[in-house]
Amino acid sequence: MKNLMYKEFRLNINPGLLLFLTLVFLFFIPSWVFFIALSYIYFFFMVLGAMDKVNQDLTFACSLPVPKSSIVSVRTTTVVIIEVVNLVIAGAVSFARYYWLDLGGNQAGMNTNLAFFGFMLMMYAIFNLIFLPGSYKRAYRMLWPILGGSLIAVVFGGVVTSVIAFQPDLARIFNDRGLGHPAAQITVFVAGLLVYAGLTLLARHKAVSNFAKVDL
Repeated sequence: MKNLMYKEFRLNINPGLLLFLTLVFLFFIPSWVFFIALSYIYFFFMVLGAMDKVNQDLTFACSLPVPKSSIVSVRTTTVVIIEVVNLVIAGAVSFARYYWLDLGGNQAGMNTNLAFFGFMLMMYAIFNLIFLPGSYKRAYRMLWPILGGSLIAVVFGGVVTSVIAFQPDLARIFNDRGLGHPAAQITVFVAGLLVYAGLTLLARHKAVSNFAKVDL
C-alpha cells in the first residue's frame, strides 16, 4: 500500500496538477460564487484520468503483485487527500478574506462558514459516489463518470448554497459570516463529515466490486 501511494504521487500526479488547488484563491474576489471555486478541483481528476489512460496506469498497476482492491484503495485515498487539502486551503483563505482583509459578506451566494464547508463535504461525497465506481466499471473509461459526478455534485452545491443564501429564514441561521448560531452550523458540518465518510467508503466498496469484474 505504501509503495502504491508512492507511485501515485510520484508517477501519476504531475506537479502542475496541484495548480488547481490554488483556484480557491478566487474567494478573494468580492461576491464570487464560492462553491464554484471549490468545484474546479474536478478538472484535476479529469486530467488525472486522461493521464492514467495515456500512461496505461491500470495495466501497469495490475502487473504488480498487489490485489485489485489495493489499487482502488490507493486511488480513493488520493481523491480524499486532494479534496481535503483543497477544503483546508479554502478554509484558510476564507479566514483571511473575512478577518484579515475584511472583504465583507458575499452578495452572490452563501458565505464560507462551517455550514458552507459541511455542504461542500456533501458535494464532494456525491462526486466520489459517482466518479469512483464508474472509473472502475470499464478500464480507462473515466470521462463520463467524471462529467456525470461533477455535474450532479455542482447542481447539488448550487441549489443548496443558493437556497441558504437567499431564503431569509435559512440565511439568518446558516449564512452568518462567523459562528452565529454555532449549534446549527456545527451540526451541518458534522453531518457533512459523516456523509462524506459514509458515501466515500460506499464508493470505494462499489469500485472494488466493479474492478474485480474488469479483465485487463
